[in-house]
Amino acid sequence: MKLAKTNILFLLIFLFLSIPVPCFSFNIYCINTFYDGKEKTDLYLKGIEALNSKDVSLAERYFKESIRKYGDAASYYELAKINLKKDTFLSRNIAYEYFRKAALLEPENLEYRYAFADLMKDFARRSSMKQYKEIITIDSNQVNAYLSLGDMKANDFKEFNKSVRMESGMFMSVQEAANKDFKESEKYLLSALSKDTLNYDAIIKLGLLYERAGKPEKGITLLNRLVRNKKDDKDVHLLLGLLYYRISKMKQSHDEYKLALNMMDKLEQYDFTVNSVLLILGNSDVLEPDYINDDNADEIIESFWKASDPLFLTDYNERLLEHYSRVAYANLNFSVPSLGLYGWATDMGQTMIRYGDPLNRARIRPSMGSGGSVNVKTEVWYYEEMNIAFTDAFSTGNYQYSWPASDKDKLVPQVPGNYLDFVGDLNRNLPSYYKPKFEGPKIDVPYSITQFKSDKRNNTDLYINYLIPDAENLKADSLNYKIGFFHFDKEYLENFRTINEISANRNDRSPKNLFVTLQPDSGYIAFEMIRNIDNGTFSSHKNFNVKKFNNIRLDISDLLIAGDVSMERKEENYIKRNDIYVKPYVSNEFKKEDPVYLYYEIYNLEKDSQGLTNFEQSLIIIEYSGEKKSGISKLFSSITNFLGITSEQKITLKSNYKTLEENPQIYFQLDLNNFEAGEYHIKIVIKDNIAGNEKEINRIIKWQK
Repeated sequence: MKLAKTNILFLLIFLFLSIPVPCFSFNIYCINTFYDGKEKTDLYLKGIEALNSKDVSLAERYFKESIRKYGDAASYYELAKINLKKDTFLSRNIAYEYFRKAALLEPENLEYRYAFADLMKDFARRSSMKQYKEIITIDSNQVNAYLSLGDMKANDFKEFNKSVRMESGMFMSVQEAANKDFKESEKYLLSALSKDTLNYDAIIKLGLLYERAGKPEKGITLLNRLVRNKKDDKDVHLLLGLLYYRISKMKQSHDEYKLALNMMDKLEQYDFTVNSVLLILGNSDVLEPDYINDDNADEIIESFWKASDPLFLTDYNERLLEHYSRVAYANLNFSVPSLGLYGWATDMGQTMIRYGDPLNRARIRPSMGSGGSVNVKTEVWYYEEMNIAFTDAFSTGNYQYSWPASDKDKLVPQVPGNYLDFVGDLNRNLPSYYKPKFEGPKIDVPYSITQFKSDKRNNTDLYINYLIPDAENLKADSLNYKIGFFHFDKEYLENFRTINEISANRNDRSPKNLFVTLQPDSGYIAFEMIRNIDNGTFSSHKNFNVKKFNNIRLDISDLLIAGDVSMERKEENYIKRNDIYVKPYVSNEFKKEDPVYLYYEIYNLEKDSQGLTNFEQSLIIIEYSGEKKSGISKLFSSITNFLGITSEQKITLKSNYKTLEENPQIYFQLDLNNFEAGEYHIKIVIKDNIAGNEKEINRIIKWQK
């Protein structure tokens, strides 16, 4: 009886399993229940074998036959990959359909979902993002899904950041949507890092995202995580260099760029160090055509960077750091891989390299125009004294200089003007623009330079008189400064440098001086200062002629405006000329309570038979401004031994001297109390009555009551 019951039970089970039951779910387990036979496996494996033998046509036949008989997801997937490689419009559509079916048939197969999602990125982004989100739902540890979502939203942020859209005849900002894209991208990329704390792609993508969003500190922290764990490469150091530059950490930026350049291949390194520089130098009106060639390019570039260095007190060239940052930014933001374009070589990249970051920018979204025309995507960069517009007419990402559309054109820029020709003229007349950027705040250091004949033959004494900058907002009572003075010839070869460290009280406004002796030459000077506590920086570079004083004929030093002249020994803040101590003013501006002295030196006066010199000294004062002031004839009551008022606008005071000195030092005090406030031209004329020679010196002063 038991055996009979058992046989009946097995019979019932067999009959139940033999009944055709519809499969309502596109699920691999359902398919395998009915189509897991050897024939299906053979067809699929034969297709794979044909692929391995590079017989794609035969493989397609096997996979299609397998689908016809069994509708298996694996064959759909392989057919999709085959069609994707054909890279035609039709084949991509077929691949899309096959990937979709494979994912529907086996929804738990993440490989199929990834392939389907990746394919849809370019033309069905929402569907693509939905697939990545479903992948995360299936497996929350899928780092690549988080990366893909983060990358897509980062691209959205890049595309829509600082964008406007035309609505009802008005431009409306879409920044709120762009900010939302940023937050979503950050969320997904941080989620990827939570699963893999050293994920290279997540950190690089976040670093770029933070750079574009103006949050470089966040990117620096993450990228240094890779460096500490030896997962760095040239792209890591290049991005770090840019991010450090954004927060004015110049030394760190310099070190990162140096590492990145050493890791680059020769072609990329050549773009950074040569091609991008020749872009600036090559087509300007400053140099003759074809002046730069393969033989002299390196020398010219080296000279250019040396002449452009805004701060010689540092061990790096701030102008070069700016250039590297511009090139790095251009390559990171304007490259178009699909067109084989590096960012620095695009129109936007070249503009960035020449003129730097614009003060502002706006991207105008495309829209439909009148008569079937299309208002193409247009971006405008706003600089201090100019605007430059670009259009991406074909939505390739390659923005080109905007030019006016003709009457028949259907693609129309959204700003007027021919920027292609405008930029061509601009590049020739203004090859580049750079406003120095330093590690600390810019500080103001008033200074002046006075030149005298040196006791050392054929040399000149220079006194650089300066004031310590205002530091009332700093807490430290005593501050330390590094001060440098540099001199170069016309070829920018260095002739002289001196670097000193000084300390000063925070409230010290007394004049300081730096003394140097140079050989006469025309060229350039640099006077620089860095305040240690906050890296506050002052830098003054200018053309300068170190005077060559005559050793035989009559000559005269610069006119020094002083606050005190004394024969008694003085130390602090005074300059010593033989036995005379002079306390110079740095500024040419004076108030009623300020004592004013004129000091100068005369050289090579002739002597008569009795060993005496005989010279005439004239002090001429003229209103410097064109506006006539009343009271100009009221001159110093305290200046004696000067004669003659010649007119109401011009005053001449003369005196004759006979001395035993052929190189006399002259000084006297002025009383400005009877002057009207204003600017005055002070001229001193010395005439050697014996030799008949004459020399003069001039200075502009401003009198404030």
